[in-house]
Amino acid sequence: MPCLRLLAILMLCCSALPARAETWVAIDNANPPFMYQQDNQPMGLYPLIVQAVFARLGEPLSIQAMPWKRALLLGAAGEVGIAGIYKNAERLQVFDYSAPIFEERLLLYVHREKPLPFRGIEDLHGKRIGVIRGWSYTEKFDQAARTGQIDAQEGSSDEANLRKLASGRLDAVIAIELAGQRLLTHAGLEQLEPLPQPLSINPTYLVFARAAGQQELLQRFDRTLAEMRQDGSLQRLVQQATATP
Repeated sequence: MPCLRLLAILMLCCSALPARAETWVAIDNANPPFMYQQDNQPMGLYPLIVQAVFARLGEPLSIQAMPWKRALLLGAAGEVGIAGIYKNAERLQVFDYSAPIFEERLLLYVHREKPLPFRGIEDLHGKRIGVIRGWSYTEKFDQAARTGQIDAQEGSSDEANLRKLASGRLDAVIAIELAGQRLLTHAGLEQLEPLPQPLSINPTYLVFARAAGQQELLQRFDRTLAEMRQDGSLQRLVQQATATP
């Protein structure tokens, strides 16, 4: 009888334990093929990678696609992590960073009939440059945009910016190479072309607000990500997500 009573107590205690809370991670909802929303589901390379790592860790996860500025605000408040984010001095004060997930080549896209010589940021001074709302590009570019040396015009997506460029309302657009090339091919924008010299090559990361106390989770994430690089599964995810449809 005492054994049965003890068993009943143990069962009650176990049933009272709360389920392990999901980790919430936000992504941009309009940056294919890296991260976007389709049929109300998060899609793209970064959700695939984060989901695969968390599955190996046995950690419950919920990924939410949303406008990038909202993701940054919620991330800074400690309500969500953020995947696919760049590193800059301001963000380093707010977030703990994972090891790099991927590297994005940022290119300048111009109209074929209106070439733009580009060797450095100074060549963009006084130009109308299409950017994504809430994005950071490089420290030099961000500073030049803040001080008005560059007329950085924010748009909701690469496609919206590239269409403005095609209509002559911008001098150039900054877009990630893979995303830009897809749009030139599939959105009827053959009159545009990328400049050969990249503006920047930016690693992307998973971050959590420092106040969220997720340093140990990020360390485990890094170890598992390194294992996936070693066994080839990470490269397979890259090929899956970036294959031209």
